[in-house]
Amino acid sequence: MADSQKMAFEFTKNGFLVNSNDYDPDIYIINSCTVTSRADRKARQAANTAKKRWPKSKIIMTGCYAERDEENLNKISSIDLVIGGKIKSEIVTKVIDYIQYDTSSNNKNNYKENSDLFLLGRTRASIKIQEGCDQICSYCIVPRVRGREKSIDHNEIINSINTLVQKGVSEVVLTGTQLGTYGFEFKNITLSILIKKILDETNISRLRVSSIQPQEIDEDLLSNWRYDTRLCPHFHVPLQSGSEKILKSMRRKYDLNMYENSINQIRSMLPDCSVTTDIIAGYPGETEDDHESSKEFLDNLFLADTHVFKYSDRPGTTSMYLKDKVPSKIINSRAYELREISRLNKINHLNSMIGQIREVLWEDSIRYSGLTDNYIRVKLSGKVTPKRKIIENTINSVYLSEVINDEILVDLV
Repeated sequence: MADSQKMAFEFTKNGFLVNSNDYDPDIYIINSCTVTSRADRKARQAANTAKKRWPKSKIIMTGCYAERDEENLNKISSIDLVIGGKIKSEIVTKVIDYIQYDTSSNNKNNYKENSDLFLLGRTRASIKIQEGCDQICSYCIVPRVRGREKSIDHNEIINSINTLVQKGVSEVVLTGTQLGTYGFEFKNITLSILIKKILDETNISRLRVSSIQPQEIDEDLLSNWRYDTRLCPHFHVPLQSGSEKILKSMRRKYDLNMYENSINQIRSMLPDCSVTTDIIAGYPGETEDDHESSKEFLDNLFLADTHVFKYSDRPGTTSMYLKDKVPSKIINSRAYELREISRLNKINHLNSMIGQIREVLWEDSIRYSGLTDNYIRVKLSGKVTPKRKIIENTINSVYLSEVINDEILVDLV
């Protein structure tokens, strides 16, 4: 959401009212993803739905899908304007030109109020520290639509976080495509150093790292979690396959032994952390034996959660031209089996947390719902009336008491 939040700030600076549910929008912007064919389909559906609901609104498609397939998107009647992801930074100027908006008459006095309301509709904000990718995995469209890796200056990142703190944000998530290579083009800065600088130079209540590759996990990086408890003990470490053959075909930069060692290293230093992952079902050439290897490997990892993706060809990627494509019916079946393993592992993980006291950032003061530091969805127990009022966007200590479905009931400490 870092890109969307940044766009919202830029629009409010130019007098636009962002994220208002009180009026029909003059402009509806879809910040699209194109990592899977399903993401493409959802973006098109969003455009069609928006145009049907607000026929007089200008529907604008931007983001990675817009970058990859601008020509075909321009043919869709529900989309009025397509702006490629690589020029997304110019979106405000292009929209103003398109609708012939007179910026000289806008109300600058509304900027702070409007931008704060948009941002604080969420309890956390995302800060992009890096974009682009140089890894060129066989199935991934990201390098084509996002370009080469580029790090954002650490001073800009820290200034942005301090601004968010002033606005009342409690948690910041560091986002990017390849966080582990952050700072490669700078002197004396790495992801580990950046994290420590943020903790030292800001008063953010919670800091979360969105995703990191197994080959980029080492003792120096993990030492930050022991350095400051504001750093959330949740690690998203993509796996993609539990088959050595498939990993090699995907051009991933690790093998299963390295992956397992990375997870064990995390857990040895932070026993109560949560580790989540991604895995792809039905990659070209994936045999039943490969699938069984993935099931066994995933089952033995006991991860907190797994995002299971069904493989889909992405135009221009290497895997699109591979033979031995897996039929969609088999892909669906394999994805279901992987999700079942994920579901059982998640239940086991949640049960292992019962009896602990953890910090919760409340996201909903009506449903009493929030997220722990180690990424567990919790809800205040209905057995007792809270003695203290639950306030959205605040942090409290809670006792984890009972697993209900995919969340934990908690009591205030």
